[in-house]
Amino acid sequence: MSSPIEYSSPPQQLRNMNLTGASISEDILAPNDVRDIFLPNQTEHVSQIALDIGGSLAKVVYFTGSPGRTGGRLNFKKFETEHIDLCIDFIAVLVANARKQNAENDRPTGPQVIKATGGGAHLFYDRLCQRLPGVVIQKEDEMNCLITGLNFFITEIPYEVFTYTQTDPMGFEETPKNIYPYMLVNIGSGVSILKVTGPDQFERISGTSLGGGTLWGLLSLLTGAQTFDEMLDASQIGDNRNVDMLVGDIYGTDYSKIGLKSTTIASSFGKVFKRNVKCEQGAFKNEDISRSLLYMVSNNIGQIAYLNAEKHSLKRIYFGGCFIRGHPITMNTLSYAIHFWSKGQMKALFLRHEGHLGAVGAFLKHHPVKRFSFSENFTLSQKISGESRIATGVLERAPNRLTAFPLLDNLGAYHPDTFELIEPQSQRYWIDTLESGMDHLIDMAAQWESERAREDKDEGQEDTVLAPVVTASMRTADFVDEEDIRHRLEQFSNLFKSHLVRLRSSPTMYGSLTVRGLLNLREQCLRELGFPDIFSKVKRLENRAAFGRLRAVLDDIDAVEQDRLRVTLLIKNILAGNMFDWGSNQVLEMLRSGQLDFESAKIRVRIPTEPQFNSLNAFLDSVCEGPRRRTYTKVVIFVDNSGADIVLGVIPFARYFLAKGADVILAANSFPAVNDVTASELKSIMSSVAELDETIA
Repeated sequence: MSSPIEYSSPPQQLRNMNLTGASISEDILAPNDVRDIFLPNQTEHVSQIALDIGGSLAKVVYFTGSPGRTGGRLNFKKFETEHIDLCIDFIAVLVANARKQNAENDRPTGPQVIKATGGGAHLFYDRLCQRLPGVVIQKEDEMNCLITGLNFFITEIPYEVFTYTQTDPMGFEETPKNIYPYMLVNIGSGVSILKVTGPDQFERISGTSLGGGTLWGLLSLLTGAQTFDEMLDASQIGDNRNVDMLVGDIYGTDYSKIGLKSTTIASSFGKVFKRNVKCEQGAFKNEDISRSLLYMVSNNIGQIAYLNAEKHSLKRIYFGGCFIRGHPITMNTLSYAIHFWSKGQMKALFLRHEGHLGAVGAFLKHHPVKRFSFSENFTLSQKISGESRIATGVLERAPNRLTAFPLLDNLGAYHPDTFELIEPQSQRYWIDTLESGMDHLIDMAAQWESERAREDKDEGQEDTVLAPVVTASMRTADFVDEEDIRHRLEQFSNLFKSHLVRLRSSPTMYGSLTVRGLLNLREQCLRELGFPDIFSKVKRLENRAAFGRLRAVLDDIDAVEQDRLRVTLLIKNILAGNMFDWGSNQVLEMLRSGQLDFESAKIRVRIPTEPQFNSLNAFLDSVCEGPRRRTYTKVVIFVDNSGADIVLGVIPFARYFLAKGADVILAANSFPAVNDVTASELKSIMSSVAELDETIA
């Protein structure tokens, strides 16, 4: 049986949390530019902090862990560098809270070490030391941190790298087997261009002073805009044709002989020069100026990037830094420039965590990434900017290194999703399906949570054989707080629906949209609001009901003498048991109305005859008596649902191989998901089954 893998989960002190107004924030905040979800006050312990202070923005990354948990979370925050004291104040609060919790929990209270990179790590070093007494500031090389951070995001975070064009926005890239060599164009206040040939092998091959600082500075002078988002929002609605001189303005049409369309910019701000500016000072709109200048800077960066990639024979060009901010016009301009100059041989690659490469690279100086794995939790998501098409979540760290199952036949091409929701119709269908089932889910969860909490109190919180309680009991010592349960469920509903609203307008905001991703997001929202397993009661009931029929099912199987018929029956039992999935709305309704039990499910089983969908005969040949039979010494079964699925389907199947002398591993999830059985529950189930059946014992 698999050992449970424990990830970070919300703190259990839920009684004192202020849950009012839990929702995704879309407000434009300045100068502390953070958009996330307003949730209960977190009591997680801060253990490591890193920051990257650039000329325009200061980015903070900090790691939090919950008491008694071996996982944790990587959190992101950013500030404008001109307000660096706000950034330091924020870090001071993190440090103070960490010290307080260390003292309360008798943890060592040595000096906190903060990794700092970027030019500001040197410029503000003395101020950091003065404002953060007892903290050791360790400066890390900026370029090294950039590459370390980029390598981390490329290799560790799903749906991190994407391409962008107007006709095909957000095309997510698979991680190549060998990510080297590549070129990083880091666009901050200025631009640095790095050639990377290995994990620690890189060189700065070029750069330009015409970067984000150029755009922001000139727009401040020309338009009076004060924040980055103001400038980007203005460019979104501007029309550069009122400011720029186009090829069509000169030729009246395309210059097709040399491949120039009439819409190609011949001269940035060329129309301003042609007019009497002094007489027509107000003739140019700020929005048009913003768009023209954005095009000018982006096109310049794109051409310089292409020339360096061509010179050094580099095909993969990553764009990072806080200049892009997920802004569609900026990404499209850079993509067009790379595509145009390379004649379609190269493409621009963008990153969802574009602005956090250096900060994460500095953080990884605390702990090398090879020791852990990370997944992304979008409950606490941040939009990069007001018009951004992408958002980022917190990164949850597993306590050990995870990998795909190494014995898969197609390991190199393995993808955990059967299909992605690419077509708008399928995207709408699944979002509508999840939204339409919310009210019913809330009602069921309220009933189950209240009943489960009462049973826990009556049973003294003892885990029963078929009902291990893995959720925190939401009650005082004397009563079950049903009002609290209902209130938190309403907050969950509002929170998850706000995510669905986002995804309805921008389906790829959290990466490629998949059914698995939508269900994971729902589970993340439930856990964040203190519901680690709302299906625990129904799993308990289903396990008990299935366990009551197990002996009879085993006897029926043992009565079949012909080996192929016996294994065929085992397979049908697995298929029938797998129908008991509370994640299916249709099955859910059948279960609620009593229309589905194990015997009726077996009648509904239809094994397809098409060879591409049915390898039953080949499987029977390999496991049953006969000339093609193979001897299996170890069998791994990845299990799914509680109840009939695990008890009446999988366990008899595993028992068959045990009787043949094989070692059998049942691999289960660490965390609950709908009515899936978890590793901790599976251990208790197997203990009871062992008392019933000597083969398993």
